[in-house]
Amino acid sequence: MQNLRVGILGAGTMGKQLAILCASRGIPVVLWNHRLHDDFVKEFGRLVLIQSKLGIIAKDAIETIVSNVSYVDDLQQLSTCNFLIETAKENMNVKSDIFTKVKDYICEGAIVASNTSTLSITELASQTKYPLNFVGIHFFNPPMTMKLVEVVKGELTADDTVEAALNLLRLLEKHPVVLPESPGFVVNRLLFPMINEAIFLLSEGIADEKTIDSCMQLGANHPMGPLELADFIGLDVCLSILETLVEETGDAKYRPAHLLKKYVRAGKLGRKTGSGFYNYRKRG
Repeated sequence: MQNLRVGILGAGTMGKQLAILCASRGIPVVLWNHRLHDDFVKEFGRLVLIQSKLGIIAKDAIETIVSNVSYVDDLQQLSTCNFLIETAKENMNVKSDIFTKVKDYICEGAIVASNTSTLSITELASQTKYPLNFVGIHFFNPPMTMKLVEVVKGELTADDTVEAALNLLRLLEKHPVVLPESPGFVVNRLLFPMINEAIFLLSEGIADEKTIDSCMQLGANHPMGPLELADFIGLDVCLSILETLVEETGDAKYRPAHLLKKYVRAGKLGRKTGSGFYNYRKRG
């Protein structure tokens, strides 16, 4: 795709990191959020600096990356983009509302993608003018370092759209796998039953958090235990994904553990709130 310009819908954790990823490959980015935050530019610059200190990007690339990203709250400014990626909350109503609002500003021929991890690509595409140009592109967090990307074809997704997505991912040096639409795709279909079962083990008093996590780290060679991973993902996101799997498959094996629901209701969402299965406030 010539003169590639990427629009990112949503300036949360995933949206900001995708903006850095694209900008670090020399791709101009328009990063949209429903409202502007006064300290965004400073926060974004700090996030880029952290990536540099981690050795993920070169220090001398920081200024170029920051200058390659435009931060806007006007959907009309996305009309200059020929590839859009939505990164909003994992909720059908939230995502559908964004696509409904932005569809009149998308230039003809632009590729539109959702970073959804479980929701129907076909249903999301129905909110746009050109469902043939709609595709699922599921990046994993953190996208700067995680190589895998699930590319998901909806019922109407054109082959040319998939190829355009693959071309972008090649530029970003990712490892894409092309999948047909199915609930949870591959990774989440496998991952979340494990996380859920770990929560059941905890709630039944079979073992404590550290024991459950260390068993999977030392016994299955996982770099992170399932409960620590759930905290990293966000317990609200975990709950939403499990509920979607139950709804889409009708299979009770995905039924969320009651302890997960209780933690979400209490606002214990993991790292982002300082408390989940572990207390991160004590770690300084």
